[in-house]
Amino acid sequence: MALKRAHLKRWIGMTTSTPASPAVARCLSAALILCLAGSLGDVDAQSPKGSPGERAAIETLREEADALRQDIQQQEAELDRVARDEGDIADALEASGLALQRHRRRAAALKAELTELEENIASTAATVEDLSRRIRAGEAAMSRRLVALYKVSSLGTAQLLASADSVAEFVQRRKALGQILAQDELAREALMAQHAELEELRAHLERQQAEKRTRAGEHARQLASAARENANREKLLALIRTRKELQLAAIDNLRQSARALDEQIESLGRRAVSAADGGHRPVKPFSDSKGLLLPPVKGKIISVYGPFRHPQLNVQTFRSGIEIAADRGEPVQAVHSGKIIYASWFKGYGNVLIIDHGSNFYTVYAHLEDVFKSIDNPVEAGEVVATVGDSGALGTPGLYFELRHHGKSLDPKEWLKKG
Repeated sequence: MALKRAHLKRWIGMTTSTPASPAVARCLSAALILCLAGSLGDVDAQSPKGSPGERAAIETLREEADALRQDIQQQEAELDRVARDEGDIADALEASGLALQRHRRRAAALKAELTELEENIASTAATVEDLSRRIRAGEAAMSRRLVALYKVSSLGTAQLLASADSVAEFVQRRKALGQILAQDELAREALMAQHAELEELRAHLERQQAEKRTRAGEHARQLASAARENANREKLLALIRTRKELQLAAIDNLRQSARALDEQIESLGRRAVSAADGGHRPVKPFSDSKGLLLPPVKGKIISVYGPFRHPQLNVQTFRSGIEIAADRGEPVQAVHSGKIIYASWFKGYGNVLIIDHGSNFYTVYAHLEDVFKSIDNPVEAGEVVATVGDSGALGTPGLYFELRHHGKSLDPKEWLKKG
């Protein structure tokens, strides 16, 4: 009995002095009651002839203990599920970001196709109108020629030729009449060809308009899919924001992504140095640009470089770059001349560009929407290389920017031009 009481004191201490999630707290409380039930079971074993009231109380506690054992099993299963959910939600968030990016890019491509189709339709319609006008003019001319030929035929061709004053004039009249008839035949054939061309143009215009309707429908579907995927991602983000364990898991995933990015940059750096050109060598050394670099995007820095404590979770962590608030679609420019060594999706960072500036200096541009450059493309300082997006893990629009030297992160604010 004394041993059971010691267990009770230990459980009580755990439930009152140790912060725990609601699920853990319920498990501790249930264990406390189970321990109490076990103690009473010892009493029952020592005094089998207890009063009916005591036996009833012990039996009640036993039933409650059995129920609580089931509750503990359910709570343990819930904790296991939460632990799995942390990884599942992180993966779901990443998959949602990729799907959203895919729908947005497809919608953008379809919009470009629609714009081109509209231009082609306008051009075809203008050609149809111009050809129709020329056909109307040709038909009017042909109508006048037919009237003239009718008048000539009513006089009689033989009479027209016989009225010539000489053989030479007769030959000349006959030749002229043949030329007129031949020219009229050419005009008639040209008019028929124009009619055939007009019919083909109208059929082509109908096909273009049908293609436009198809593309417009697909564009609308992609926009709807993007909207649904965005709503899904917002739900996941809202769930993360309301559950501390998921926020901690999100931060841990970001740390893992940061370590993976470190390894990726280190690998790319080794590859660039071992390349035939020994890495990119700009005309002006990057090291001479401290405090003079162009800003990568117009906007306000909302998260600074270095260690910081999460305001809600009270968790200490480190940020290897800066975050600049900017609207989606804002142009992102290279801060210095260099060469693209990475242009793809990166887990936790969304679309990422990494530029090699030579002498083991690299800049990282993340959370991008559209990327205009590919690997090995050279870039100049101030050249637009991408647009701002919201493809990062937290789903907020803006640019994440890092500066690395020999794989070590540097404070970008010390290198960017002030003002």
